[in-house]
This record gives sequence, structure tokens and C-alpha cells, in this order.
Amino acid sequence: MSNTTISQVIVVDDEKYICNIIKEALSSFNYDVHVFSEVGEGIEYIKNNQVDLVLTDLVMGEFSGVDVIDTTQENHDDAVVILMTAHPTVEAAIEVLKKGAYDFLVKPFKLDLLRETIKRGLAHQQIIRDNVALKEQVAFLKAATAAATEENKEEFMRLVAKSCKNELDATAVSLISLDSKSKEIFAHVNDCDDEKYIDEVSDFSIIDKVIQAKSHEPIITKETIEVDRQFHIKTFITQPICSRRELVGIINLVTINRFDNITSGQLDVLMLLSNSAASTFMNFKLYHDLEYSYLQAFSALANAIEARDAYTAGHTTRVCKLAELIALEFGWSEQKLHYLKIGCTLHDIGKIGVPDAILNKQDKLTTEEQLSMNNHPDMGFKIIQGIELFKPAIPYIMSHHEKYDGTGYPNQLAGEKIPIEGRLLSVADTFDAIMSDRPYRKGRSLKVAVGELRKYKGTQFDPLIVDTFIWIMQQGKVDFVDLYGREEDLVQLVEVKLTEKVSV
Repeated sequence: MSNTTISQVIVVDDEKYICNIIKEALSSFNYDVHVFSEVGEGIEYIKNNQVDLVLTDLVMGEFSGVDVIDTTQENHDDAVVILMTAHPTVEAAIEVLKKGAYDFLVKPFKLDLLRETIKRGLAHQQIIRDNVALKEQVAFLKAATAAATEENKEEFMRLVAKSCKNELDATAVSLISLDSKSKEIFAHVNDCDDEKYIDEVSDFSIIDKVIQAKSHEPIITKETIEVDRQFHIKTFITQPICSRRELVGIINLVTINRFDNITSGQLDVLMLLSNSAASTFMNFKLYHDLEYSYLQAFSALANAIEARDAYTAGHTTRVCKLAELIALEFGWSEQKLHYLKIGCTLHDIGKIGVPDAILNKQDKLTTEEQLSMNNHPDMGFKIIQGIELFKPAIPYIMSHHEKYDGTGYPNQLAGEKIPIEGRLLSVADTFDAIMSDRPYRKGRSLKVAVGELRKYKGTQFDPLIVDTFIWIMQQGKVDFVDLYGREEDLVQLVEVKLTEKVSV
């Protein structure tokens, strides 16, 4: 036990002088001892107060030590119970030990034996508590390491919130991630048993209080509330998450217990969890900073490719916007949308290895030239392979020229064997290619572009994605003026035959 923790020891014995002797014998220890010679009063006290260890006689008139054991276990699942009796039998010992009693003392007993038994009982209790906490922490660290490895910040935050909830037996927990400089909210997750406390733990105004406090220590407030006609202690804790003296997040939690039993050990665990969150948040930031630097470099390469051909200027940006609209309609997660932006940005990176004479040729390509052009997905893969940050871009790079009927390149995949990323990008990429000016022709009208998508759905394109994209256009979600600077497309949109919303 921590030196600052006072163990709550309860003595229940119908012989008053026994109670007084035990209380005197324990007076020099760091225990808060409560004695009861009226057994009913002792049982009521156990029901309504924090208890660590109970010392009780086995036979006490209308009550028995078994009644005390049952009451203790119903209200305090990790409390230690020690039985005393002047009439020991093997059967009685077996019964109380099966009930969950920690030990069995035979009256009269030496006070040194009593003290040693209580000391061992409380040490045993602490070992159980530490083991439970350790198991929770091991489970948390395993899961958190996996989430951090996958760079899934939201999943990591949910694991921290769940661990906080379990460790402090909380009713509601909220974990908020902040920008270390601006203090803007990056991400926010909840884990609540009772929805009425969601707003309380999600109150962002507490952020200003934490900033003003300029402390890494938790802010704790308590109030007494009534639950099912019983008084309970409601505790609200705000734990700052700090890295290098900068506030990078907060943990808010609410606990509701019949007893005011938030221990220093639990607060230590909360601090450990906040430190783990701070460290991982910084790792995420470093990872994303690195990813951003890489992406900037490759975006520059993509722009360099477009600069070699004035006709493809802005192609990558437009395709990203169109593909994202389709992905949103399919309900893709924030993480998957992030990968989509990387994939769309890098999908034509392999064209850096295609000669200008082929890229800008106005006539039909020869067979040899077409083979060179068709090699750009493989070239793109070779450029980014080995860079773990860009692994999610591979299906975009490798499969956006595959065709639904299996006649595309480079691997002649068909149907759903083509990754969804490639099938989606193929529609957005082809649509933009039709709408944009090319070396060999002017950009086509919206009506023509939609007609081409419809004509080749089921052969070149995934039918579901084509229908979804056309439906999105008809809902006015595509800004044609921003993308192509042609207001006439808005007029033609009305002429496009209505596509009903498809199930996605």
C-alpha cells in the first residue's frame, strides 16, 4: 500500500471487549479502524462506506460471519475478509474459505498473530489490485502499440479512453487531442455508459481552465448526488496531456460511486495513460510531418510531369476532387480519404519515365510507344516501393488503368478483383481526361463525358461507381465552373438523363 493511503479496517464482533482490544492493538498502524459490537450496524456500515479489510466473528447471535462476508463481497469486490471463532471446526473453515474469506483465526489468538494476518491480508489485496491494473496496462499497451503502428490516431485515442474508463471505473470519458501551438481541437472521442454525461465530459471550455492553471496535475471536483434513493459521490477529473511542457490534449472523466474511493494509485495510472497519449501524439505528429514532406516532394514531381504537358495542367488536383466526392458518397473513413488523396496525387508518378515525345504526341501512338506508356504504373510502383508512408497509394498507381472486363493493364484484372481504389480512380481519371483539352483534341462536353461513362460501364468501368458519380453530379455536388471554367456544363447537366440514387 502507498504510504499516503489509509486502509479502512472494519471489526464486527458481538463481544464489545474483543472489539476494543483489536482497536487498541491496531492503533499504531496506518489504519482507520471502525468497530461494531452490534452486528446489524456493522453490516449497514459496510454497505455504505469504503472498506478494505473486514475482521469478523463467525457466530454472533442472529447473524453469522457468512452474512458479513456476503455483504462485503456484494459491495466491495476486492475487500479482504478474515474470520474469527472460538469454536473451530474443519467444516466451518472450509465453508468460509469457499465463501471467499482470506484467512481464519482461532480465539484466543495472540495480538502479534492478528497484526501479522491483517498485514498479510492487505498486502494480498494490494497484489490483486496491482495485478488487475498490470493486466489492464499490458492489454492497453499491446492494443495501443498496434494502433500506433497502423498510424490510426482515432483508434489509439479510443483505446486510451477505454483504458481510462476501466482503470477508474468511470461512467463517462472524453479524450481530446489539441494542436500544441494554436490549441485547436484535432480529434475527439468519447466512451460513455450513460449518454447524459457526454456533454459534460465533452465541454471544450475546460481547455481554457487547464491552460490558465499552467499545471500538469489533474483538476478534480466532487459533488454528492442521489442515485436510486442513495447518496453517491460524483467525481469529475480533468487530466492534462502534456509533451515538452506543451498542452497537447486533455482527458475528462466522470466517476459515480457510493464511496469516495478514487485512490492515489488510480490517479497515478491516469497520469501514466496521459503520458503514453502525449508520447504517441508526438509520434503521430512526427510521422505526419514526415509524410507531408514526402508528399510535397512527390507532388512536386507530379507537377513536373504535368508541366511537361500543358494540356494536363491541373489534372491531378481535379481528379483528387472528383474521386473524393465519390468516396464520400461511399462513406469512406477519414483515414481512407487521406489515403485517397495520396493515391490520387501519385497515381501518374510513373509517367516521369515516359519520354516527352510520347506524352505530347498528337497522333496515335505506335504499338511500341503504347507499351512504353502502359508501363507507367509499374514505373510508379518502383518509384515509391520501400517507402512505407506511401504503401496505401499502390492500389491507385497499379490499378487505375485496369478495366472491369479484364482487358486493361498492367495485370488484366477484372471485376471486383480490381481494388476498389483503382475502380474509383478510373472513373474520375477518365472523366477528367474527356472533359480536359488534350494534344490531339479539345475537351469534350459534359454530355459527351457522361455518355462515354455510361457507354463503357460494365466493360471499362464499375457500373455502381459510374451510376454513383452521375448521381452526385445531378445533385449539384460537382463545381464544374471551378474545375473546368465552363458554365455551359451546368446547362448540359439538366439534359443528362436522370440516374436514380444507387445503393452504396
